[in-house]
Amino acid sequence: MASRRPLVRLFAERAAGMAEGLKIVDYCLCLRGGYVVVEGPRGRALGFAHIPHEDLHELGEVKRPRLEEMPEFVVDLNPLNRVLGVAMLNAVSQYHLDPPQGSLDPYLRDGPICLVGNMGPLAERLRREGREVLVFERSRELRWRAYSDVEEELLLPRCKVLVITGMTLLNFTLDRVLQLSNGLNILTGPTAGIHPDLARGTKIHILASMKFNIGKAIEHLKQGGYISLAVHKDLGLPYAIELCNT
Repeated sequence: MASRRPLVRLFAERAAGMAEGLKIVDYCLCLRGGYVVVEGPRGRALGFAHIPHEDLHELGEVKRPRLEEMPEFVVDLNPLNRVLGVAMLNAVSQYHLDPPQGSLDPYLRDGPICLVGNMGPLAERLRREGREVLVFERSRELRWRAYSDVEEELLLPRCKVLVITGMTLLNFTLDRVLQLSNGLNILTGPTAGIHPDLARGTKIHILASMKFNIGKAIEHLKQGGYISLAVHKDLGLPYAIELCNT
């Protein structure tokens, strides 16, 4: 039986074709997230991925990132290699992405709105506005006012809008979330910085992430910070891109 290919590997295989002429000039696995900086004729771009601390283990060797090995990195058994793989994927994507604009707000009108990942600031704002919000969180440490991800099987098909954390690229849950969804699917967060061309033909309808200010973002990460699109707008330009997928 052929093995299933997760979407993140498909994205990385597509991104490998966009990496020609690029080289990695900096990378780091910091306390809260990892980054990779690539350089090419058009300049530099930074790709980021949060570190999934709940999934870390000591099995497998952490490797130096290599763009030509990106498809293998994103499905590596060591979660830190997956962080570097997604950061490479995002760095290549961001290099080819012109400074975009746009906001999620126009897409967050119909409920129930389901947040896959406990995006606290967004959830609280939507609740204050009187929206019906269901939140799902895999990590027990972050499960405040949120269901476990096991309840997604029951509740996600009810959602009219799904706001899906980019962390699903790291734990292979994006595929199942999209399979369960009957609504508008938004992949979002600083870990979701993939190029729109990579997601063509999928059930992803909106990509929302950040075009980073490289110097400020690196300083922030090296000081142990995490990155939130809602909180850290000084680290870059948040954006939302509507795709042609149906």
